[in-house]
Amino acid sequence: MKVTDVEQVKKQVRKLAAGRVLAGEAAEVGIDLARLDGCRACIQAGYGHISKGVEATSHDRFIWILDGMVEIYDATGHVGTVSQGEGTILSGRTPYRLVFPHLTLYLAVEPI
Repeated sequence: MKVTDVEQVKKQVRKLAAGRVLAGEAAEVGIDLARLDGCRACIQAGYGHISKGVEATSHDRFIWILDGMVEIYDATGHVGTVSQGEGTILSGRTPYRLVFPHLTLYLAVEPI
């Protein structure tokens, strides 16, 4: 079994996103931690409006906020917020849009 230094991965993900953020662009980048039983776990960084509108994905996704926060908009415009230390499951059957008001690091687990 491989042991990963999560703090080092967080630094690498921040660095990957920094160029885009400094250029005023939205960013969604990540580094895989593991793949197991048909799922992948990765640490991602998000900043800005990740999609142009609410969209459904083909799969469920679990996110756990490590640093920062995310606003989750549904098709009706309702906003839910997930902050540092909190997690949620985003249903693949429900359209949503992620907005990161500032650079946010999070753990994502989803099927591959």
